[in-house]
Amino acid sequence: MFEPHKASAGQSTPDPVPIYRYLPAEAAEKTIKAGAFRVGRYRDFNDPFESRFGAKGIDEETANQLMDSFLSDVNKDAKGVLCFSATITNPVLWSLYADKHTGVAFELVHAWPADHLHKMSYDQPRPIIDFNHLRSLGDIDSVNSYLWPIVQRLMRQKSSGWSFEDEYRLFIDLNDSTRSYSTDGHYYWRIAPQILKRVILGFRCPLEENNIQSILTKNGFTQTRVVRTKMCLESYSIKC
Repeated sequence: MFEPHKASAGQSTPDPVPIYRYLPAEAAEKTIKAGAFRVGRYRDFNDPFESRFGAKGIDEETANQLMDSFLSDVNKDAKGVLCFSATITNPVLWSLYADKHTGVAFELVHAWPADHLHKMSYDQPRPIIDFNHLRSLGDIDSVNSYLWPIVQRLMRQKSSGWSFEDEYRLFIDLNDSTRSYSTDGHYYWRIAPQILKRVILGFRCPLEENNIQSILTKNGFTQTRVVRTKMCLESYSIKC
């Protein structure tokens, strides 16, 4: 079974760090009313290299078939992903993922278990399986020992072109019915009220602060603040 967040012995819980999930206004309003984020699956991601390892010692057609099979197995597994950013000030993120500043960012702060939340890396070469080396391995334990680090890297790194995202990924157990549920063909992850610190409206967002605050309060998010961004007058950054 695919296990992208398998913990190592002795891993500690990191200090809380604010992370941000960007959404268009309509999706954000639905999220607030439901009190849950829609969970992503790897097949839906916008990077075509997601979950596709590099290969050598094998022909291109066979390599692509193996990568397609691996991605299919990943999507069958009971794990989902929520993508966040560590930054709220980058106007590019607001433009791309919050519909040209008309959308919303959700600020979450929580001491996530170390095997759940992972910071993506952008400065490593693409994970490559050397099939010549793989054929030389004599037993399944050796094969697994060789492949497991490659799979781990595959799930936790992207090309340098994506570094502007400053991404964190939260891996979701879709079988955990206390936090996850399925409806309308999608999985959703319930947001614990104590971890949602702010709902940040883009400076062009049509949603009204008072209305969003009322919906939040009605749904139990009594400590969540609603704020609106501004363009910084002295730099190319967003303030909130």
